[in-house]
Amino acid sequence: MRGRIIFFLMIVAVFTWTCEDPTTLSVSRTFSGNNLQTIFSDTFSVVTSTVQMDTFLTNNTGTILLGNYKDDRLGKVSSSSYLTISPSGTFLPDYRSYFDSAVMVMNYNHSFTGDTTKVLKFNAYQLTEPMVIRLQPVGSVKLSVFNLGTGFFSSSSFSYGSTPLFSGATKIFPHTDSVSFRIPDKLAANWFRLAQADSAHIFSIPSNFANSFFYGLYLQPDPATTSSVVGFDAKKWKIRIYYKKTVGDFLKRTWQDFTITSQTFQFNHIETDRSGTSLSGLQPGNGISSMVTGNVSYLQAGTGLATRLDFPSVKSFFANQPSYIINAASLIVQPEQGTYPKNLLPPSQIQLYTTDQSNIPLSSISGGVASIAYDYEFGINTQYSFGLFSYIFGQVKSGTNYISPLLLTAAGSQGSNVKRLYIGDRFHQNTKIKLQILYSHVPN
Repeated sequence: MRGRIIFFLMIVAVFTWTCEDPTTLSVSRTFSGNNLQTIFSDTFSVVTSTVQMDTFLTNNTGTILLGNYKDDRLGKVSSSSYLTISPSGTFLPDYRSYFDSAVMVMNYNHSFTGDTTKVLKFNAYQLTEPMVIRLQPVGSVKLSVFNLGTGFFSSSSFSYGSTPLFSGATKIFPHTDSVSFRIPDKLAANWFRLAQADSAHIFSIPSNFANSFFYGLYLQPDPATTSSVVGFDAKKWKIRIYYKKTVGDFLKRTWQDFTITSQTFQFNHIETDRSGTSLSGLQPGNGISSMVTGNVSYLQAGTGLATRLDFPSVKSFFANQPSYIINAASLIVQPEQGTYPKNLLPPSQIQLYTTDQSNIPLSSISGGVASIAYDYEFGINTQYSFGLFSYIFGQVKSGTNYISPLLLTAAGSQGSNVKRLYIGDRFHQNTKIKLQILYSHVPN
């Protein structure tokens, strides 16, 4: 009999949730005939804090992230990029060919943060040592989901020459196709002459170019300029050497491309300086309560900032009411109003991961990815919405004495942009984070 009642309660509750907007339900609604009461609540506490994750893999993102940007609350962010390059194929121009010019072409991937009306300046250096992959630790070391594998990390670095091979400066137009920078003739013409002779098989075997002749490039934003951090498509990046070759009695203009040898050997080095901000003392693995940071917590791709979520009242509430049945649960996250102009848009998606006292993102959860939904009409209901029924229901039914905390980060690769999100906590004036739970029971 009890099993039939529970089954009936669940059917009615699910029907109610799917047919009505839960935000329009009265706080307490009683269904005639069976005394079933369904209650919608968004008053369960969500305790938030900003945590600093450790360094993470930034290779294989497909993005060259370049520039300097200063955030009023999160401090300065600088991203430079390392890349190993080689000819896209055998390059053996004959002695009847003539060098013309060379350019570096960078295609926008249309991701940016900061003021793109200011000039982006950078220097390009030649690496003086080969890039060596960092291996994954062996043993019982607890690893972040962003460090599962081998490669290069946001803190990785390699030595490079003291004098730039070339420099560039441009205004950023991220909604266009690409931007080109002239390569000094001295550098490119030297490559061309060596390719004509190629006594060491440097250009006839592309792997030899990267392994024994030119270890790679380091692209560094000019530290004296602060404007924006811009993403470029690493798969389309190239240095193109134009030259003329003799075809019959005529000279024909052609070219040879040098591209990134492997996406594994391209990574972004990202640094932050939070001095003078409320997060200046934040260290990897530690957190700062949103109560200390103006009732706002933060997350930012590229710098390892994440928001930790604790749910202190949910477990005890349902443990003390065993007859209560959870029908649905959702988490609503709103960007703080007025903090996301067009040049500082928040992440298009954010993601939840399980964590513990280490504040390391350990594993993804069901329903743990949410896309931003903009309120274009009024600008007050822009939000991310997570369906957390499976997680909350499983945690309530588990043998633990508490709901395991979650870590909220930008979704996807952490090394492909520096987009940030300001999240109002439960005491914020207008954009409060909310855990909404619909549950049913039959009053005694």
